[in-house]
Amino acid sequence: MVEPLKQPTSKGGNTMTIELSMLAWSSVLLIVLIMISANANLMAMGMEWGLGNRDEPSKVSGWGARARRTYLNHLENLLIFGLLIIVAHLANVHSDLTVIGAELFLGARIVYAILYISGISTMGARTLAYFAGLVGTLMVAYAVLTAVPAVA
Repeated sequence: MVEPLKQPTSKGGNTMTIELSMLAWSSVLLIVLIMISANANLMAMGMEWGLGNRDEPSKVSGWGARARRTYLNHLENLLIFGLLIIVAHLANVHSDLTVIGAELFLGARIVYAILYISGISTMGARTLAYFAGLVGTLMVAYAVLTAVPAVA
């Protein structure tokens, strides 16, 4: 069984668990990735296309296409991670395992995004970063799924 952490305290301010903080920063990462992808589309297609109805799909390639794939991949992973973090929070499951898992997820997703957008795939570095993020998610999942359910 995983030992619970003490609840964070602050002097006169609001507090947030580390897990929720990692979820919030992972959401900020998604916003940044969407903005990078949108910028690539504008650079490839022009401002008129960006302000119009965009009936013609973007013809972005290279780093811009990788930016789109990066944010879509992050969106998919963030959904699962986010749900697990919310369940952990609602069930009051806070432990070293959930904290390290959440920190690993965010760190790995940042590395993954940098490697993917810049096109670095040497020695499977991007794939390793992806799986590191997945391990972080699985750490949180394990903590949640092995928690003792409350008796009604």
